[in-house]
Formats: sequence, C-alpha cells, structure tokens
Amino acid sequence: MTLKKIILNLLCLTVLLPAIGQAQTRLLGGELAFNASLLSDYRFRGVSKSNNDVAVQGGIDWFADNGIYTGAWASNVSNFRGADVETNFYAGYSRESHGIIYDIGATAYVYPGGNNATYFETYGSAGVDFGLLTSTLGISYMPSQSNNGSQDNIYLYNETRAQVPNTPFSLNFHLGYEDGFFGNNKWDWRLGTSVTFDKFELGISYVDTNVVGRRSDSGVVFRVAAFF
Repeated sequence: MTLKKIILNLLCLTVLLPAIGQAQTRLLGGELAFNASLLSDYRFRGVSKSNNDVAVQGGIDWFADNGIYTGAWASNVSNFRGADVETNFYAGYSRESHGIIYDIGATAYVYPGGNNATYFETYGSAGVDFGLLTSTLGISYMPSQSNNGSQDNIYLYNETRAQVPNTPFSLNFHLGYEDGFFGNNKWDWRLGTSVTFDKFELGISYVDTNVVGRRSDSGVVFRVAAFF
C-alpha cells in the first residue's frame, strides 16, 4: 500500500469515526456496535494477509440480550486468490454460566473477485474472567470444502489478557496451533501490550510462527482502533 493510500485511509477514518459514534443505536431488540482499525500489518494466525503492509479494517456487530449475535467485518488483503478485499460474515451465541463465558458460531470468509476463495468455518470457545485476568480456550474448524481442495482444517488457541492494576494498560498473549489445509503442524504466537482511553485503543505486538517465509516470519505490528 502506497503512502498516498495510507494517508487517504487515515483521513477516511478521521471523518467516519465521529459519524459511527453517533450511529450507535438499538435495533430489533439488540445493540449495534461499530469498530475501525488501522494496522501496520494484517496478521491472521501469525501469517500476513496484507503482504507485510498496512491494513485498514472495520466492522459492525449486532448483539441481542439473549446472547445471539451477528456481524460483518472487512479488511484489505494482498492478492488472496485474486482478491484484494476480505469480508467476514458471522453469527453465533454467547452466554456466561457459573463464571465461564461460552461462545459458538460460524463465519463465512468471502473474497470479492477472488477465484474459488470463499469458505466457511465453525468455532467455539470457553473463557474465564478473573477480573484483572481473562483467559480463553477456543477451536475453529473448517469442514472439507471444494474451494479448499476437499480438505478440512483445525485451529486451536489460547487467548489471555491481563489488565495492569490502576492503569489503562493491558498485556496480551496468544498461542495457536493449526493443522490441515491452511497449516501443517503450524504454531503461531503473539505477545503484546495495549493502552485504552475512552473509545480508542493503541497496541503493539510481537508476532511469530514456526513457518519459514517472509509473510510468516517474526514481526512487530502496530494497531490503533476505535469502538463505538
């Protein structure tokens, strides 16, 4: 992505974020929420989808009081099977019971203009909130599909977040294992920190995998995000 495009994307975010904040509302008995992010690199399970370049992302979510939710999200990517945009459409159910937060659902990965690029994946997780520390174990499973060589894929992960007491800072750790169409005994890990103020978050993370290649080598990712 060129410097000109980066500047234009920043200007677009500056203009759109106030409007997004005003647009937050209740709809059909649920709450609408919006998010927007600018990253120095779009790493998905440790591997860059933006060719180690800048990514602009945004999404919209709808949460019902009974735990049902749905949403859509988009990001630029670098020539994923001929596509330069990734869109995710997902729906699921999340509830807390006896101190454990459960989440199950499915995601459709759609790449407009791509060649046999669309696929879907199911997911589930269970997390515990200890107040200053939250930790989640999850699994994502892609059933065998013709667009992906009739091969399935499984991804197991842990996501842990620790809040630094009496500060807006938090520490984040991620460890994932993938095997199947998208990975062959692949490990990825991420260690980072972030600071939150009002509706904004700034973060920096170190990301790496056990896969050799420019897109999967170790790197530092910077992120600025807004939530409304």
